[in-house]
Amino acid sequence: MMSAEVYVTGRVLGGDEERQLADRVLQALTTEESAPDAVMDSARELAHVLVRQPGAWATGGPPPDAAPRYLVRLTVPQAWCNDRRFADHVVPLITSAIAGTEPDPTRLNREPHCVVQIVGLREHCVGTLGRTVTSTEITRLMTRGFRESGDRPDAPEGSTIDPVCGMPVEWASARFTLTHDGVDYAFCAPSCRKVFAEDSAIT
Repeated sequence: MMSAEVYVTGRVLGGDEERQLADRVLQALTTEESAPDAVMDSARELAHVLVRQPGAWATGGPPPDAAPRYLVRLTVPQAWCNDRRFADHVVPLITSAIAGTEPDPTRLNREPHCVVQIVGLREHCVGTLGRTVTSTEITRLMTRGFRESGDRPDAPEGSTIDPVCGMPVEWASARFTLTHDGVDYAFCAPSCRKVFAEDSAIT
């Protein structure tokens, strides 16, 4: 579950352009070729992207109408962003998605005109279904379709499939593992490992 607020100045966007920009950011954040479609579909349902055009925006450098500026505030459960690799992954995705709407798609990698801020929410500070939910419960919601489907894709050589989300995980670089009933498992993230441990009554 995540939300992204994309603030834009220096460009006047019509409704269709706002929607296109929001859709590009949403797709960038919720597309992973190796993930099952059911997981990505659930991730999209739990993600929200809003595009805003503030009436006042003060900043230095070239005039914004000559070099539009973007400020993106991405809000996610804190457990997701405790590892720097999360930011290293999503900041380029967001920047590239926005840059693709510009006449010069390379500008935002040359000029500091797209700032991405990642805000982590503490446990029990996110809610849906009329109640608070933890990061583990969010993982359950996102992966329920895959887990209930019974589908188990084949793992590439040297990898295994995360039994919770269906993502391939390389054994050589696996950081989150668990052994249950004599079988070794690897997970793409600590939340997947926690879901598996809870479901398997592992303490």
